Amino acid sequence: MADRRDQKIAMLIDADNVSYKKIEEILNEVNRYGIPTIKRIYGDWTSPFVENWKPSLLTHAITPIQQYSYTHGKNSTDSALIIDAMDILHLDRVDGFCIVSSDSDFTRLATRLRESGKLVIGIGERKTPKPFIASCDKFIYVEILDHKSASKKKATENNVPSTGTKTNPRPSAKESNPLDDDTLLLLKDTVDDTADESGWAFLGEIGNLLIKRKPDFDARNYGFEKISHLFKSRTVDFEVDERTTEKSKNKLYYVRNILTNETPAVDTTPVIATPATEPAADQATLPSPRNKITADDVRKNQIRITKDLKPLFPTRTRKITIIIQDKFECTFSHRRDRSDVLNLGKEAAAQLGLAEDTTYLVQRINETTYKLSKATT
Repeated sequence: MADRRDQKIAMLIDADNVSYKKIEEILNEVNRYGIPTIKRIYGDWTSPFVENWKPSLLTHAITPIQQYSYTHGKNSTDSALIIDAMDILHLDRVDGFCIVSSDSDFTRLATRLRESGKLVIGIGERKTPKPFIASCDKFIYVEILDHKSASKKKATENNVPSTGTKTNPRPSAKESNPLDDDTLLLLKDTVDDTADESGWAFLGEIGNLLIKRKPDFDARNYGFEKISHLFKSRTVDFEVDERTTEKSKNKLYYVRNILTNETPAVDTTPVIATPATEPAADQATLPSPRNKITADDVRKNQIRITKDLKPLFPTRTRKITIIIQDKFECTFSHRRDRSDVLNLGKEAAAQLGLAEDTTYLVQRINETTYKLSKATT
């Protein structure tokens, strides 16, 4: 595929599902992903509902496609847009598509375009159904473009010489959505998944993985122009490091999860084994019988904690103490719907003798302290 800045984009707009007032901001957004070489808008241009679009079509060189409503209550515009999209796909003259609509009827189209290896960008309102959002590589809400437009207009108005006449102030833009717990956990998981052994993750890799997991993720949804600003605002949860290289003056951002340091005093009282045939609730074998330590786990100095062993470990991401021969401060990463991960680090993994297809005994001393040893065969 072509370089991102040179990608050719086919921009297809459903005139019934977007306001003409937003077209300039939409075009500016598309230009961030490539060059819109095809710009078409679909609607019944004999209808008074779309007549306000006409000046914008001339200004931005958008080709109107006439589509009559053959039956009252039926939207034939969708069919025309889908047919054109498939024709453009088979001509193979573009690298991606931008579908501007809030209609779920384009879900299958977006899926089909992605199956052909094309980039698919969706732009619509927050009411857009989730299936259409999930079918796109990237989805952008038009509401986050309003704030940028309002700021630009306000700056222009401030540069106009005063005539001595007071005008009523414009209403402020709607407040951004707060960062909910699910999104915060998604950010933490993504940092963990892209981090190196020291816990630092490159912001570019974080952003790429976030979009793959949540196509409508955008820092602007939460009131920040850039994702780096979002991470910097969460000083309790993340640590941000700005780095520069000799070859480039551009700053490179790295992010690391901030984990709690509180560790209860180690209880040295020995644990008395129960006479039951089942292992005690505070000890187990790692990994679980249906799992195994892989070469990738060894390379990353980690042990994956599957669902059946999760009750033995903390219910959130935090630092824990691992006792092998010496004590090590390790990281336990709690995941929502996947395996948790015990990040041992190089020294602890070496002392434990972490290897493929090997099993280990884990004993919980208290909430944040565990003893690890190689299981005897």
